[in-house]
Amino acid sequence: MSACIVLATDQNYVRQTCVTIASYALSHPTKRSDIQVLVQGVNAAGLGLLKTTAAAFGLMLGIIPIDLEWTSRLPAKLRAGITHVSPMAYSKILALNFIPDSYSRCMVLDTDLLVVGNLDELLATDLKSFPIAAVPDFMMPEASGIRLGLKNPAMYFNSGVLLMDRSNWNHCTPLSQLPDLLQTYADKICYGDQDILNIMFEDKYLSLHYRFNHMLMVSFNGLIPNNRLEGAMPAILHFPGQIKPWHEYAPRNLQAAYFRYASACQWIGMKSSEPVSIQETKIAAKLSEKLGNESLVKKYAANLSSNF
Repeated sequence: MSACIVLATDQNYVRQTCVTIASYALSHPTKRSDIQVLVQGVNAAGLGLLKTTAAAFGLMLGIIPIDLEWTSRLPAKLRAGITHVSPMAYSKILALNFIPDSYSRCMVLDTDLLVVGNLDELLATDLKSFPIAAVPDFMMPEASGIRLGLKNPAMYFNSGVLLMDRSNWNHCTPLSQLPDLLQTYADKICYGDQDILNIMFEDKYLSLHYRFNHMLMVSFNGLIPNNRLEGAMPAILHFPGQIKPWHEYAPRNLQAAYFRYASACQWIGMKSSEPVSIQETKIAAKLSEKLGNESLVKKYAANLSSNF
């Protein structure tokens, strides 16, 4: 069985993709799977960063340009409801169509996560007759499942980590139904590819342990508790949601964990990012106040006052 790790990025997430690649390499000092990166709109400098990162860690890297022009033809209501979802997210739905046929399965990873444990067990998981395996979402999955009208709402899964088997996928996936599905559910879809995958694979996915997608989400009040590990050590730390660990206003413990891996590939020039809009500055100010970061509160207050 030949397996690979698949990531997808546009120009905006090249550095984050490099950090995810570095985290995988550092967590697998000997046996490693190939890396396949799906790219759209990445310039020569960005491609150079990806290649340099893979070479520095001795990883086999494939870069696959893809065309996601079809996402521009999604129903207007659907596009309006998911402006926060990059078109690259939809590449997950077609990942096995992009990578070489020599790979019998792939693990598709979001680029806002860190691999902190060994994934060999996960890659070797017996999927039985299921085309994919995923981790149930931890933030009110029932609500999302009910919104989509799933028969078992509690089984709504997170799409940040997906294990896909080619043979099962070819027999089970209803990709031909995708255009009609998008039209039918346009008013219900909030989370882009994640909702679409849950609709496509309702009752057709293998549930994985939470340690393979330990979600660390931040709200206005700080880190949302996630106690679903049941004493197990996480293998993947995932940072879903609007606030990411590379934001300068993120909780310090998340920043420290993230930049430990970012510092291992200093050539990418990864730095903490400032708010880029008034709305984000307001979010940053509120969170910084909750976290007791007075210097950032003053900084954001000054920035906001200068815009009025």
